[in-house]
Amino acid sequence: MQKQLLYIFLFLWFGISFSQTDIYFVKDSENIFNKESIKNADFNLLKNEISEGYNNATYWFKIPAYKTDKNYIFRVTYDRYTGAKVYQNSNIIEKLNSQRYLTYRFSRENDVYIKIKSKLHSYIPIEFDTEEASFLNQKHQLIFNCFYYGVAFFIILYNFFYFFLFKEDTFLYYSLFLGFTCLGIFSMDGMLNFYNISEALNRFIVTLSLVLLTYFSAKFASSYLFLDRYYPKIKRISYSVGGVIIVVAILFLIFNNYYFLLTLNVLVFLLLFIYWVVSILLFNKSFYNKILTLAYVLLLFSSIDFFILKFIGLSIIDIDSITIKIGAFFEMIILSIAVLYRMKVLRDDNYFMKQEIINYSKEIKNLSEEISEEKEILNQKLASVLSIREDEIFKLIVDGKSNKEIGTLLNISVNTVKFHIKNIYEKLNIKSRKEVLVIAKSQH
Repeated sequence: MQKQLLYIFLFLWFGISFSQTDIYFVKDSENIFNKESIKNADFNLLKNEISEGYNNATYWFKIPAYKTDKNYIFRVTYDRYTGAKVYQNSNIIEKLNSQRYLTYRFSRENDVYIKIKSKLHSYIPIEFDTEEASFLNQKHQLIFNCFYYGVAFFIILYNFFYFFLFKEDTFLYYSLFLGFTCLGIFSMDGMLNFYNISEALNRFIVTLSLVLLTYFSAKFASSYLFLDRYYPKIKRISYSVGGVIIVVAILFLIFNNYYFLLTLNVLVFLLLFIYWVVSILLFNKSFYNKILTLAYVLLLFSSIDFFILKFIGLSIIDIDSITIKIGAFFEMIILSIAVLYRMKVLRDDNYFMKQEIINYSKEIKNLSEEISEEKEILNQKLASVLSIREDEIFKLIVDGKSNKEIGTLLNISVNTVKFHIKNIYEKLNIKSRKEVLVIAKSQH
């Protein structure tokens, strides 16, 4: 009996707890409802976040009245939403200022109706809780954000330092890649909303960070993996896709169109995916290649799920912005270690090659000295073996003179020339003029 009462109590307690934060919604595809007619609409319980891809619908949310003295917070945790219509007793409730995301505070005395118009695509993630719990959660997120951006800033700085110290471009490209990645996440976190900038400027900053992130990611991967050595043609693909990315980004900024933004996201992550596949092809080339391949996995595929699949109303692993940030954090730490490790390996290899070159140079120097000594000995031997006349004839043979030409130059007969040549052959133990030329070459 006691167990049954306990189960009933727990059931009621959980039921009450969940009912406090229940949200109902209706999709207004024809945009026909207003603040009065919406009260008679048939609402459905919101079980999951709304993610339906592109449409021009309006979504109405209903939060039923509940007997409590506490205020509640309704927050849309997506930086693209900057405004909504919130009604209680047909009165408008204004949004809270200086918030990362679109945020409203209200009591539960009466039903609350919230009207949200789709922004490019129907992705509306919602947080709803008591004011105390909601702001406590925001404080925890801000603490993590401060930690994340602090670590990122430190890593960017020391990569710049290593670039100036070692003159290695990989450090520069990685620091810029990481910097624009952080700028994109900074915007996705809604941090730009603290500065009260316009929606157009916000969109420009996000688009610019996406384009530059892609560029420096490609430069970093190319430098890190030595793609000019292994896959030089990949640069042509990068330039082609990069050019299209810039054009589509400009079109999106001008028209603020869903399809341009979707195309931009697809092209960006297509290029990043290509470089990740190339890193797989070079997986066994070095240990630091393996690190790059593995470090990219979580961030790349979580971003594809969030920015492409969720954008069209699909989601395989239901990624949110916090998951992307966690993936970016681990990628940042792992790749920073990998870049340093790669530098150490290359410096060790360069030191080894330098020592080999020094040793080889010493061997060549010793060998040239030995050859010079042998030439000197050979010259001395020739000088001691051949007579003055025979030495003159030897040099003329080397110059390619015939017996007749030698006789004319030395004022002797051809028979005398032949006699001296015979003596030269015998003294040098050779049998032809070719061997004379070989001996002459060995003297130089």
